[in-house]
Amino acid sequence: MSAFWHCLCIFRPADLLLRSEAGGRSGWGALGNTASFEILGPLRVANAGQPLKPAGPRQRALLAALLVRARQPVSLAGLIDALWGENPPVSAVANVHTYVSRLRRDLTDIGLPRRLTTDSAGYRLHVEPDELDSEVFEATAARARAALAAGDAAKAVAIWQEAWQVWRGTLLEDVPRAGWLEADVVRLEEMAAAAREDSADARLAAGQYGALITELGVQVRQFPLREGLWWRLMRAQHEAGRRAEALETYRAVREVLVDALGVDPCDQIQDLHQEILRGGRPEGLNPVRPMQLPPDVDNFTGRAAELAELRKVLTQRTRSTLAAITGKAGVGKTSLAVRAAHEVGDQFGGGQLYVRLGGTGSSPRDPATVLAELLIALGVHPHAVPEDLEARAALYRSQLAARQVLIVLDDAKSMAQVRPLLPGSDSSAVLVTSRVQLVGAQTVNLDVLGAEDAVRLLGEIAGADRITAEPDAAAAVARYCGNLPLALRIAASRLARRGHWTVGRLAERLAGEGTRLNELRIDDLEARASLAWSYDALDEVQQRAFRLLGLLDVPDFPGWVVAALLGVDVPDAEEIVDSLADVHLLEVWQGRYRFHDLLRVFARERANEVDSADDRASALHRAFAAWLDLAVQAESGLPCRFLKVRLAPERSGLDTGRLLADPLAWLEAERDALVGVVEQALELGMTSLACDLACALTTLFDLRSHYDLWRHTHELALSAAVEDRHQAILHQGLGALAFYRDHYGEASEHFGQAQEIFARTGEHRGHAYANLGLGSVHLFHGRLDEAAVRLERSRETFGCCQDESGEAFALQALGIVHRNQGRLDDAARCLGKALEIFRRLGSRYGQACALFSLGLHHKARGDLSQTEQALLDAIELFRAASCPRDEALALHVLAASYAEQGDAGKASEMMSRSLTVFSPEDESAGKAATLYSLGWVAHRNQRPDEAAACLEQALRLFQRLDMQVHVSRTVNALQQLGLTVQGR
Repeated sequence: MSAFWHCLCIFRPADLLLRSEAGGRSGWGALGNTASFEILGPLRVANAGQPLKPAGPRQRALLAALLVRARQPVSLAGLIDALWGENPPVSAVANVHTYVSRLRRDLTDIGLPRRLTTDSAGYRLHVEPDELDSEVFEATAARARAALAAGDAAKAVAIWQEAWQVWRGTLLEDVPRAGWLEADVVRLEEMAAAAREDSADARLAAGQYGALITELGVQVRQFPLREGLWWRLMRAQHEAGRRAEALETYRAVREVLVDALGVDPCDQIQDLHQEILRGGRPEGLNPVRPMQLPPDVDNFTGRAAELAELRKVLTQRTRSTLAAITGKAGVGKTSLAVRAAHEVGDQFGGGQLYVRLGGTGSSPRDPATVLAELLIALGVHPHAVPEDLEARAALYRSQLAARQVLIVLDDAKSMAQVRPLLPGSDSSAVLVTSRVQLVGAQTVNLDVLGAEDAVRLLGEIAGADRITAEPDAAAAVARYCGNLPLALRIAASRLARRGHWTVGRLAERLAGEGTRLNELRIDDLEARASLAWSYDALDEVQQRAFRLLGLLDVPDFPGWVVAALLGVDVPDAEEIVDSLADVHLLEVWQGRYRFHDLLRVFARERANEVDSADDRASALHRAFAAWLDLAVQAESGLPCRFLKVRLAPERSGLDTGRLLADPLAWLEAERDALVGVVEQALELGMTSLACDLACALTTLFDLRSHYDLWRHTHELALSAAVEDRHQAILHQGLGALAFYRDHYGEASEHFGQAQEIFARTGEHRGHAYANLGLGSVHLFHGRLDEAAVRLERSRETFGCCQDESGEAFALQALGIVHRNQGRLDDAARCLGKALEIFRRLGSRYGQACALFSLGLHHKARGDLSQTEQALLDAIELFRAASCPRDEALALHVLAASYAEQGDAGKASEMMSRSLTVFSPEDESAGKAATLYSLGWVAHRNQRPDEAAACLEQALRLFQRLDMQVHVSRTVNALQQLGLTVQGR
């Protein structure tokens, strides 16, 4: 319990700040960049993934009106006109006020307070240009036009593609419109119409005629009176050599205009018509234009970002245009390559070549043989194909020099196999798929599908109605398939073939890990065979590492764990694990490694077939023991540690100097793996090791407020613990956790159990720790005499054990008790002695704790100058010891001291600094307490929205941490300020 008695005063600073005088209002502040406001389609507003949902059509119309004129004032009369036009109801003014109030509340609820403001000019919605999709579109369109004006058509096309991605449908299609709002929407629609024509100009300049003809054909049916679209359609057909189609388009546009308006086409269209009649471009194709792409993939799902990246790479043809798609077996590399090739194929007038290289099979194809096929496909007579590889490669490059050809090389084994197949000019492009990384390629690393796309793929194949009828079962099927496209296609095909099966039945069949791969096969598709190709290509050491790693029940792992599994040096282990990642049998994730679910199942299958039970158990024990050794050493290297009996496991022999350079960072990185090891070790009967490891994690859980993991590991280990020492240390840990969470009866029970076991077994140091915990509980309950007795016993026992650090913490706790008893001289003597011991030991954290308590002591005596100095020293030491929770608490108390002196500015500054100590991801009690106090500060500074936001964030954290006393206090604070818990 590093310094858990600090929790006793986490609310006191805020209560003191209530008595301070502060004034002033905050102005319009800097906006964050997590908000999005979308009007190019159905109206949408969201912040950090949390959507705003306007209650009704008028509410949506109000929001739309303010967004269409973002950052501009809109008067009350203007809003009435936008909502009702010329026929507003009698209650229009009152209705608008209600709608505005509701919108302001809704924005605050999603974390966007103060966005909707009111001034003498009217209502104003503050939206940054990069938050509103219409302004993003306009800015992007301007960049595209500038690129075309500069002569870079390819860049302009790419930017236009980026621009159109934000346009989701009909402008404000779910919003009723009246008055000026209708006129503004028409203005935006005209902007879109002009953008369509400018976008088409860029594609014409880039020579992208095929796809453009298709798109313009759709657009002229949607907007038949826009002559600019008709002209561009005719121009694209003419440039593509499709003279007859261009003449037919002229006939169609003339008929439309005469019938609708009684006029002939504009001069620009008629001039183009005459140009086509005079002869135009000569039609005809290259006599040899290979078109070898396989048919586009049915039911292709997702991959929008990857497709966009491939389009960008393949259409920016340079001398080194080599794109590669890499990924594990079954992830959909070939499907993506074929889809991407079809999407850009019309930009390669010389055709498309496609060849399978067989890289994952037992006999990868020889580049010389492949070159012969490609040369013949390009029109070279078979008898003219040279004999040797170099001559074939030279002829191949010559054939491609003046052509624009897209070459797709599927399933490459290595760069050595690919290199002879590369063109020598920048007119062609190459797209390769491989399970290995290819040096020099612009690579798209393909991962499994997202959860939504995985379920959508099931529906595309098995039938959307069947999938949507059983959403939970469908999600389970996708999960059992690991969202791997090959496995999903097999599962969905089985479901489609068996119309009498429910989705739930398929999920049940896939649920068993031992039989899952048996279920994932149909006709010539089999997940196991696809995975086996990669495994069979490994050497014996790599195969053994792959099998044994698959036995670990951890979400991810570091490279050094292979050293323990195989009994090799760490550098060799890291080389082995990297080689597995190179062929996508492992995934690299945040500097660590992890399995895809099906690959883990396959690895365990192989381990059960190849390795004996004893070999498997021994390997796991070596790995678990290494994790334990490193965890204990990492904990001992922390500047502040949970007070408990220390462990001394066997040393692993690993190079801890490099691995544990930052002990806390190492523990945090290994946290989930260490929890998994505790669970798996208990399942395998390695009880002592699991209990040791659970005990070794207490400091990490304490420092980072991982309370759920703390309870989970300790209760799990305690339920299996056999040895007295384990039972006692685990009870002690659970007692401290219960204390943190305000469960004081449970804390006393656990501390009492620990004390009884330590006393029975003669573990005096442990007995002292238990008394320290019991004394702290008595202190919190105000039973000061009982607290003093327990803490004095703890101090004496630590002294007998020559544990100076424990004695100093006991003295510090005694000092707090004496201060609360009004015995200020005794308090000063205890705290001074504690500080002296910590200084002698060189403990920065201990000194910080003692100085913090001395600061509170000086504050109680009214010596504000000494208070400030002690707390500033404590803050500096807490920061040096990487203890943000305690640093924030010291800042709290310093803020309260400034408030008592009437210095509201410094008090507010210290309180704000205390929040910056915590990371955005931090969910600790200290952060919750800081938010609580900041809420009170905002209230006293007359900022009700900010006060409510801070208090509600604090409430959510306290609820998540199950700190019920603090939950009740925060709810009471909200009610005291006249605020509700769910909104205002």
